[in-house]
Amino acid sequence: MSGERLHHEVLIAGFGGQGVVLAGLLLANAALAEGREVVWAPSYGPEMRGGPVHCTVIVASERIGSPEVSLADSLLIMDRASLDRFAKRVKPGGLFVLNSSLVEAGPDNDTCKMLPVPALDAAENLGNRQVANVVMLGAFLERRPIVSPESVRGAMRVLAGRGYENLIGVNERALARGQELARESCGDGE
Repeated sequence: MSGERLHHEVLIAGFGGQGVVLAGLLLANAALAEGREVVWAPSYGPEMRGGPVHCTVIVASERIGSPEVSLADSLLIMDRASLDRFAKRVKPGGLFVLNSSLVEAGPDNDTCKMLPVPALDAAENLGNRQVANVVMLGAFLERRPIVSPESVRGAMRVLAGRGYENLIGVNERALARGQELARESCGDGE
């Protein structure tokens, strides 16, 4: 996507413990590595685990005027409560990536594209349910390649740091599995 003008606003939502903030951080770091302008803004309550969590990421090729995302270009929804809370916060023609392991059906919205991804099921098949967030990120990037998978893998290595190097492999497989699921999907996410 180098040379192309880009401004894409992403909202990722779920509950504490699902890796929502980490997914946003991976996306933001990958975009920074590609020389993009980035805003990353996590939001969570004091309870964190189990409580509502969301983060916004803006990736742009030019300076970002405002860090506020009122209507996102893409929503990555990890659970039903987050869908109920954020369903109206997507632009017409936007993309919903739904964790279909926990969200049976998307909103009644015929102006948006839906991409159901059984992220939790896929993560469990990979042997680590905690990588469902990365499965979702891979599916999203397959449909909206605002950063390259290589940059996300690089961000994984940077963010893993000492003591977590053993998780890089399963996260790389989760990213690839998400991309595969998006290609296989019969959803209308293009």
